[in-house]
Amino acid sequence: ELQLWSFRENGAAAGLAPLQVAGRVASLAGSPDVCDHLDLVAAPRREREVCRALIERLGRSGAVDRLDFGPARQDSVVVMALLPEARALGLPVEIVDDEAVFQMALPASWDDYLASLSGKERHEVRRKLRRGGEAFGFEMTGGSEAAVEEFMRLFRRNRTDKAAFMDARMEGFFRSLALRLPETRVGLLRVDGALAAAVWCFDHGSTRYLYNSGYDADYSGLSVGLACKLLSIRDAIARGLGTYDFLKGNETYKRRLGGEPVPLVRSRIDLRPAGRGTV
Repeated sequence: ELQLWSFRENGAAAGLAPLQVAGRVASLAGSPDVCDHLDLVAAPRREREVCRALIERLGRSGAVDRLDFGPARQDSVVVMALLPEARALGLPVEIVDDEAVFQMALPASWDDYLASLSGKERHEVRRKLRRGGEAFGFEMTGGSEAAVEEFMRLFRRNRTDKAAFMDARMEGFFRSLALRLPETRVGLLRVDGALAAAVWCFDHGSTRYLYNSGYDADYSGLSVGLACKLLSIRDAIARGLGTYDFLKGNETYKRRLGGEPVPLVRSRIDLRPAGRGTV
């Protein structure tokens, strides 16, 4: 069951908690197939109040025995506010480590980015982009229908696991993202005019999130998959963005291109520990 809890203060929105409830356990709404980490939404300086209100209201409802939240970043509302409020109320809290996401701070210029890499990686980046030479053409566009069509076609092209992932239901989800979220960015890399690689990103605030990618194995000799990601980093720097987030997964290229691990955790709060009634 999907539940959207809304909290207000003097008529103004203070917080939102999108929950899914199965049996007597509530978790944050979002599938691990498409969400790397999740969080509550709270107005600045109202995080602890919103979290206390959520715990107390859920406890009084009598419908939920446990909150099972995760994964979440260390700087999330869940970790910074919800868990401390639960402890303050005397509720048992359990935290376990999850996978990490990888992100990097973006410098002011492409040359500064290259200088931040090791000598070996700097040489490899230059070599890969030089190898494509004038044959490479790259554009970063919004989530237009044409860009989405090209991405979908390429995403399914070479890997059976990606083709299976992008079934009709998942394709509908991706199309809804492009339609509803103006932050959508699709990067297309062409070789002599033919589509060879693509990235699907989101620009939110000062951060570019690398959400998914695909490439044509016929052009693997030109390292088009990696080149496309590099060019999306260069485009993010040119746009003045401050952070590039590779999201979840421990692929080697993320560290090679400058990504640093950002830990994620899962958490559990028992709303009705043994010997206690409602909150």
